[in-house]
Amino acid sequence: MKNLFSILGISMMLALSGCSSESSATHSSIVNGQWKLINVSGSFAGISHDFEPGLITWDFNPITQMVTVVNNNTNNELVDLFDTGVYNYTIVVNPDPQTCSEIIMIDIMEMGCFSIVNGNLQLDQAFADGMTVTLAP
Repeated sequence: MKNLFSILGISMMLALSGCSSESSATHSSIVNGQWKLINVSGSFAGISHDFEPGLITWDFNPITQMVTVVNNNTNNELVDLFDTGVYNYTIVVNPDPQTCSEIIMIDIMEMGCFSIVNGNLQLDQAFADGMTVTLAP
């Protein structure tokens, strides 16, 4: 019986430690590869701008921590956030972990929490009355 409890205890410790490291590695790794900007919404003005998939792409490289934006939007009335260019990005611990554990910064702009919602990458500044950015794979 003592061996059964020892095996059970060790198994639970391994399972819990495996889940913990896997989930944080997976969370940071979702910001990887090319994504297509499809919507920018929110702010005090209550905007919602849709974009054709592929008109604006963001390509995240986790090794160099650079995001390459290709922006072919010609409508200056639509909020599309970044011009074509290469920008630094970092994933940092959120100082307010009640909303999420990590946030993404692109250059000096805090883009907020990030997660996968319905298969899309969502960057969410809503906690600060900011924008919600939706990017499709």
